[in-house]
Amino acid sequence: MDLNALKIFIKVGETQSFTKAAQALGLTQSGVSRAITRLELDLRVTLLNRNTHSVSLTTDGVFLYESSRSLMHEMDEVGHSITGRTVFPEGELKITTPSAYGRLVIIPILKEILDRYPALTIDAVMTDRLVDLVEEGFDAAIRIGSVQDSRLIARTIKHLRFVTVASPEYLNSHGIPKKPAELVQHNCLAVKAQKTGRSTKWFYYIAGEQQAFDIKGNLVVDTADVLLEAALSGMGVVQIMDFAVGKYLENGKLVELLQEYSEASIPLSLIYAKSRHRSPKISTLLAALGINT
Repeated sequence: MDLNALKIFIKVGETQSFTKAAQALGLTQSGVSRAITRLELDLRVTLLNRNTHSVSLTTDGVFLYESSRSLMHEMDEVGHSITGRTVFPEGELKITTPSAYGRLVIIPILKEILDRYPALTIDAVMTDRLVDLVEEGFDAAIRIGSVQDSRLIARTIKHLRFVTVASPEYLNSHGIPKKPAELVQHNCLAVKAQKTGRSTKWFYYIAGEQQAFDIKGNLVVDTADVLLEAALSGMGVVQIMDFAVGKYLENGKLVELLQEYSEASIPLSLIYAKSRHRSPKISTLLAALGINT
């Protein structure tokens, strides 16, 4: 099999475009097309559905793409190691991070990385959706909570905790809950659970034991950013990660509630796929996040 043609095919599969693949690889569009045709002849299968406006993978194309993408990536990294270029990350780093954490914390870190390594580009997806790194082609993810996936490595960045907060205006109108059980008397705003689409339970420690509390309110949202804005506008009580509200607790725009019942800290981790040869892009990201490499 022509490995160069395979590399071109993988780029076409990623971009779903001959033109974009050619631009990314520094080739002509006709050169990309010839390489794909050569690969199809070698394998005796049709890999792409072609029409005037788009390119898509056939069933055989999907199988080859999924089977060879990680292998080609690993071969590239081995080649970089041999030529001594692993010190300087290059190419595209595709990462995902929770929206609020990405906006508040990660963007400044990414700026530092890009300023230092001009040959690197970053595709940063800010979402509260649980992304499958391997299936969706991400290099790394920043994730809140424990990670239980044998395909992945998790490196702890720090520990976070959920805090319960509300605005002074809301508390002046509705009173201050002294115990978790009193939340039933309040408008509790929440983020949807990904699997059920319903609002999540809130957890507190009472007499040393974690207890779950069903909460009710008139607003359910899909991101922590929106939840924060709702709290700041005085709409109700919210439970949110501490990093998102630190400055608002300091300037008095939000007040922390039920602090003595707050649940234990939760790990925030950088996760990436297991590999015999760690990518220089991942090493750079680990170092930028203050994780020993």
